[in-house]
Amino acid sequence: MNPLANKLAILLLLGVWVALFAFVWNDPGQQFDFKTYYVASHAYEVGQNPYDVSALRAIGRQEHLLAFYYPLSTLQLFRPLGELDYPAAHRIWLALKALALIALLVVWKRGFLSTSHWPVVLLVTLLAFNAATVWDVKTGNVSVFEELFLWVGLAFFVAGRMTLFAVCILVASMAKLMPAAFLLLLWLPAVRSRGNAVRFVAAAVAVAALALVPFIANADYLGAFARGLMSQPPRFVHNPTMVGLIGELSRRHDWLASGWVRWTLVAGWYAALVGVSLPLLRDAFRHRSRVVIVLVAALAYAIFAPRLIVYSYMIAIVPALVLLPAVTERRALRPVAFVVALCIGGLAVLPGAGLAWLGAAAPLILLVLCWVALIDLHHSGGLVGAS
Repeated sequence: MNPLANKLAILLLLGVWVALFAFVWNDPGQQFDFKTYYVASHAYEVGQNPYDVSALRAIGRQEHLLAFYYPLSTLQLFRPLGELDYPAAHRIWLALKALALIALLVVWKRGFLSTSHWPVVLLVTLLAFNAATVWDVKTGNVSVFEELFLWVGLAFFVAGRMTLFAVCILVASMAKLMPAAFLLLLWLPAVRSRGNAVRFVAAAVAVAALALVPFIANADYLGAFARGLMSQPPRFVHNPTMVGLIGELSRRHDWLASGWVRWTLVAGWYAALVGVSLPLLRDAFRHRSRVVIVLVAALAYAIFAPRLIVYSYMIAIVPALVLLPAVTERRALRPVAFVVALCIGGLAVLPGAGLAWLGAAAPLILLVLCWVALIDLHHSGGLVGAS
């Protein structure tokens, strides 16, 4: 890329990012997920059930406030912000998210995307998978912090620093718990050892303790927390997974409304997915390159997850970008075509874009295409030669 064009592209994209943060900064009505965290911390402090959405709405004086689903231990993290007036807390949270996003981009670039140009990284991070990162900024979710600790941990895994890897995955799992699945990497043949078995057990016990021990003194809250975890996944527009799609179809068509029909379809999807993916997973997780292991694990996490809200699709950005050279080389595609395919769905969430017709399915379709491309790369022997 021409150096001048590269710099201009970086400046333009940074301007878009700044405009996005400025828009959210000046509108306390944004970051509604953070508003839930803020109100839930207040509810807990005054002895009310933070999992009772009606109590939260009464305290927050907001009819459509969302429910709180995270372990009680996370409320201690929000307590300092909960002591501030909401506009100040809103802006501090947004500033922390901006710092976390900058750090995440640096980790991605240095650890996994060293051959990708900054304009491509900034553009794809902005728009890929229906603008997953934009969703995170606008909703005020914890996803960017989760992704930061997750990818720092995966960088430590690549470097062979397994204790730091386990600690980072532990921190990344404090809110949503699901990232704890990455601890299973400690059992892979390439790194399996007695020390890593101890690290796995210690980290898994710590995740469980952080999630459950606070409920000992608040046993009445445990049932509400468990019901939140087991509740039906959100609507497909927010949860673009195959489980979300099947759930959405079951709401629209009576013949799918029966539980056994719905769960048979879910089981069939996972059976087919495992069937076509098993050779890839078997070989990838025995690969000599830990970078390959990490990238396959990240994409597998995304496609196997039964619940992956749009902002959590950030987990797939790095694997998608790494697939870019291999896909374009094998299929004689121009790299720009792959980038456009990744990003076009994100245009639907930009103010006034008028592209809502792209629909909620774009992230899932792109994720499946990335997984198919990875299987094809493995079948052709391209994964074997990757390093």
